[in-house]
Amino acid sequence: MRGLIDRDGPSNAAYAPVVDNFVIKVNWSDLQPVEEPGTGHGAALDTSQIDQALADPEGAGMAVRLRVYGGINAPDWAKRLGGATPIPWHSDGEVIGTIGRFWTTAYGTAYQNLQDRLAALYDDDPRLLDVVIARCTTEFAEPYIRQTGNLPENRPGLEAAGYTSAADDQCHRDEIDAHQVWQRTRSYLAFNPYQRINTTTWKGSVDSAFTEQMIDYCRASLGERCVLGNNSLDPDRPTSYHNMYAYIAAKGGPISFQTATAAKLCGGLDPCPPSAWNPTLDLALTYGAGAVELPGARTGYTSWPLAETPPHHGLTYYDGELEQNQAAQDGPGTARSVN
Repeated sequence: MRGLIDRDGPSNAAYAPVVDNFVIKVNWSDLQPVEEPGTGHGAALDTSQIDQALADPEGAGMAVRLRVYGGINAPDWAKRLGGATPIPWHSDGEVIGTIGRFWTTAYGTAYQNLQDRLAALYDDDPRLLDVVIARCTTEFAEPYIRQTGNLPENRPGLEAAGYTSAADDQCHRDEIDAHQVWQRTRSYLAFNPYQRINTTTWKGSVDSAFTEQMIDYCRASLGERCVLGNNSLDPDRPTSYHNMYAYIAAKGGPISFQTATAAKLCGGLDPCPPSAWNPTLDLALTYGAGAVELPGARTGYTSWPLAETPPHHGLTYYDGELEQNQAAQDGPGTARSVN
């Protein structure tokens, strides 16, 4: 992926020449709603959402990232693997759904089957340039987020289901290895300073060292097919995030980020001026990104100028700079045509 990406589908005609990549988002529960009896994995895929998005004339010629959501969006049969019932999951003080035993071998086998089937269908598709790693997830497609602020509420379900810190650590390695089946398509992994759950004390902590180990492991396992990134880029982040961004930058490309929400970047300003969102895209360039996912909503990127607005930049500038970054990292002869 090179340049600017619409995180919700093809951009409109006015922005398409600049924001010429988009994300296809689909839930695992929609892709494999039923289990194949006696196998421990899902039945044949229902890829209608993916295929319809790829056929959308507004996205013709655009490159695509595929984000399949697990966690609360995994199918019920997968959530029951290794236990009778799914685990209630709390976030921001309320139950948002249920999750499965993502750290278990049984769940990992089902996730591997999903990747095997997807790769068999799409690994040679010239438009699909990367897929998202998302086995060990809860609420978001961000495996290093564990909603530790709600650990007292989530502990009973995790403890009863046999969750351990060591098994979770292994899950992070195994979900990366599951993407080795994608031989021509890169895999994007969203990192955060790891929200570790200590299952001896049942306390939460930030384990940035583990995040760095997994950054290293992703590149060791997948090589240049591992796209390093984060899904909440914003200059107003804790020091642990900026240290992580710097660690990612030091590894070199491919690097891709998703910005924080438009509400976060614009701080309630409507219209949202370039002075509010320019610093985030400047940060992406500083940390070596070759691509950035942009936010929608009323004050999102479709309200931002394409052209320069001195002393600030327009989106055309950032698209060009990001594409140059990625082209330099890939070198000659490595780009896949999307036409």
